[in-house]
Amino acid sequence: MRKFLKKLHRWLSIPTGIIITIVCLTGAILVFQDEILELANPSHYFVKETTGNPIPLDELIPMVNAQMDTNTVASVQVSHDRGRTYSMTLAKGFRETAFVNQYTGQITGYYKFRESPFFTVMTLHRWLMDGSRTWGKYTVGISTLLLVFILISGLIVWMPRKMNKSRFKIQYRKGKKRLFYDLHNVLGVYACLILLICALTGMVWSFDWYRNGVFKLFGAEIKQEQGHGGQGQGRGQNQGQGKRGKGEDKKEKRETNTAQWQAVFDSLSASNPGYEYIKVQDGTAAVHLRSSYTSRATDTYKFDKKSGEITEATLFKDQEKATQVWAWVYSLHTGNYWGIWSKIFTCICALIGASLPLTGYYMFFVKRKKNKSPVGGKP
Repeated sequence: MRKFLKKLHRWLSIPTGIIITIVCLTGAILVFQDEILELANPSHYFVKETTGNPIPLDELIPMVNAQMDTNTVASVQVSHDRGRTYSMTLAKGFRETAFVNQYTGQITGYYKFRESPFFTVMTLHRWLMDGSRTWGKYTVGISTLLLVFILISGLIVWMPRKMNKSRFKIQYRKGKKRLFYDLHNVLGVYACLILLICALTGMVWSFDWYRNGVFKLFGAEIKQEQGHGGQGQGRGQNQGQGKRGKGEDKKEKRETNTAQWQAVFDSLSASNPGYEYIKVQDGTAAVHLRSSYTSRATDTYKFDKKSGEITEATLFKDQEKATQVWAWVYSLHTGNYWGIWSKIFTCICALIGASLPLTGYYMFFVKRKKNKSPVGGKP
């Protein structure tokens, strides 16, 4: 059985190794996307002075709209941290955001996802930069599926009959061959569980049949319009917004009635003192608590646009199963479920995953070279 699994592990890895390295390396980068953006552009995300009170939203948003020629604010996200700028999603464009100093009303910067280097990294991670999202998407999906079998077979082959401490250590002083052997096997064992989680959750975006199966397993009914993360941002919807954004550049701005947004925020912040952020948009609001295990767990609220009165509240635990499954799948895949520690673990394991095919190729070709050497070591 071990011999069969060893051969299976090897011959599945050879054709998919480079793809796995690309996917894992880009995945490791995307884990810390937010942190990298904040480090690269601190003025977009943080304000230098926090004296006084923030400008009320009913006054602030018109000030922001006046600074833009053709775009308007569609939603505003307010962090519990007074030193963070307000993040305002724009009505036109694909995932375009304006960062606003809430004390002065000035726009401190913009973020346009399609113009960001992370968009390139994401397209490489998801579909190998294939614009049609066909062969690239399925190549990544099939490679990820095979990675599951590669990890399981490799773990079984590695598993010793008697546990020994040396099996969990990397030997640096026993030659290059042993070093690469340990880098492949020992690091692979340490990263196996996280890589399996990432692979099993990642396939949700690659195969309809797999996604439907996962949702049925948890008793959820998937909606076609739900996309990455299950927040109603499906491919068709996003693309449609992008097209409308380009087509409406010459038209007049359509400003949303934001008169009651500050009242809604005040009400929700008072009733949810442990919030991480509160997001308010036309007629609805979302609250993410700092105590939430998943980054996509938000309690949703509906409010009367005229009076600002909260008319309906739906806690995350009471939302549709599909929404909950999407939230957990996304958080597990990105490592965003245990604060900074789960992100660090996921990033390290992804980097290890990127190295495993390389160390595996080295061992494979060294062994082939040795087997082809004539008797005596000389031609």
